[in-house]
Amino acid sequence: MEKEWFEFKSINSMYKDVIVESLPSITRAPKRYNTTNIDGKDGTITDILGYGSYEKVIKIGLTESNNFYLDELANWLDGKGKLIMSNEPNKFYNAEILDQLDFEKALRFRKADIHFLVQPFKYLASEKITNGLTVLNQGYIDCKPKMTIYGNGLVTLYINGLSVCTLNITDYITLDSEELEATRGNELVNRNMTGEFPVFKPNVNTISFTGNVTKVETLVRSRWI
Repeated sequence: MEKEWFEFKSINSMYKDVIVESLPSITRAPKRYNTTNIDGKDGTITDILGYGSYEKVIKIGLTESNNFYLDELANWLDGKGKLIMSNEPNKFYNAEILDQLDFEKALRFRKADIHFLVQPFKYLASEKITNGLTVLNQGYIDCKPKMTIYGNGLVTLYINGLSVCTLNITDYITLDSEELEATRGNELVNRNMTGEFPVFKPNVNTISFTGNVTKVETLVRSRWI
C-alpha cells in the first residue's frame, strides 16, 4: 500500500519526514444560500448565492528527525499556498492555514492536526498555458480563465461565437476572470475594457477576435466543486 502524502506550497510532506496518518475525504464545497418563507405559499424559496470555503483536516505524525528543523516546519505549515493530496493527486486547492500549529505539543505527542481553509473550487494541477484558439475546460462547471491578448487598437473578444468584451489594447492586456481585473504589467487597466470577463463552459471552447490581435495566451483554469 502506497504511503499517503500532501504537498503544500510546492513542498511534499515526505520530503519533510512528516507521516500522514489520514487525509480528509473528498467532499463538495458547501452552498451559500438564502431562504425565504412567504405567507400563503407552501414551501421555501431558495436563492443560491454561490459556494463557500470550508475546512480540510490532515492528521500527521512526526518523527525524531523533525526535531532538527522545527523552525522550517513552522514556516512551511503556515500561510497560503496550493494544496495537493495523494487521494486527488491531479487536483489542487487554494488553501490557507489560519490556526498556528503548537509544535512543542506536536513533538511531545508525535501527532498533530493541520487545519486547512480551502476555497470552494479545485483545479487541474498539470494545466499549462496554451496559445491555441480552441481550448478545453476539463472540469464539469464553468471556469474563469486568465488570458493575455497581444495586439493594438480596439479588439472585440468572442467566446464560442458570442461577443464578450471590447478592449483597447496597447501591446497587450491580461484579463483575469477570477480577480475581475484587466492589467498591463503592474498597471490596472479596467478602464480599457467594456463588457464581461471571459468564462469557459465545460468541454471545448473557441476563441476569436475582430481587430489587430497577434497572439493570445490562455490559462484555462479547469475546475471542479
